[in-house]
Amino acid sequence: MQKADEKSIRRYLSQNAQSIKIETVDIIDSTNDEMKRRAASGEKEISLLIAERQTKGRGTRGRSFHSPEGTGIYMSFLLRPDYTPSECTFLTTMTAVCTAEAIEKVTGRKTNIKWVNDIYIENRKVSGILTQSHFSSDLKRVEWSVVGIGVNITEPEGGFPKEIENIAGTVGNTVPDTKNRIIAEIINGVCHYYPRLREKTFRKGYSDRLLWRDGKIKVAQGDKSYEATLVDIDEDFRLKVKLTDGSEAVLESADISV
Repeated sequence: MQKADEKSIRRYLSQNAQSIKIETVDIIDSTNDEMKRRAASGEKEISLLIAERQTKGRGTRGRSFHSPEGTGIYMSFLLRPDYTPSECTFLTTMTAVCTAEAIEKVTGRKTNIKWVNDIYIENRKVSGILTQSHFSSDLKRVEWSVVGIGVNITEPEGGFPKEIENIAGTVGNTVPDTKNRIIAEIINGVCHYYPRLREKTFRKGYSDRLLWRDGKIKVAQGDKSYEATLVDIDEDFRLKVKLTDGSEAVLESADISV
């Protein structure tokens, strides 16, 4: 598969996305970790780092993200949002919509979003998002946010690792320049939605793609787990569920599965 290439990516960018800083590297420990280091050193937004391979790719809750060379997109945005810490929780859901829209536009395949940060195609996870932010000492201001995105384009040689082989999928290298086109469309989406994050204009796109809507799910919160029916998201992207006794609950954080 073709490498990520800045010149190729810029061919597909909208006019308002052309000012973004883009850097590509062959190998790195983690694009998120590197962008956090750069944020601490004063690098400005919006900058994007793309790696062909990560040796310590990261997912949510400390999980690793399989990042072999030549099969996927591994990249991180550095943002310095003029938003409150609570508003910055929408960066993950915004990026999920940007990624879903990009995959659909380039490949024509329908996507779903598993609350809160995973993209699925045909019940297989093809993309994950990890947002990490640093706050001021009084916790009233966001100093920077790093948003990492991983997308499986093709299956690695020999297949996915055993621990994820039953859940991982790919978007498919089905059109010319798939990788650079998806990267560019994600950038276009971020540059469109990010300046107006408070408006949450991406909420409908998120809700419409919500995985397992109206279906039975298992909810895990710490050492507690229970069954529920997934209803929708609320205005702040919290998950609305119906419990087995008929009452409704709103979840701010949890692991869900079927």
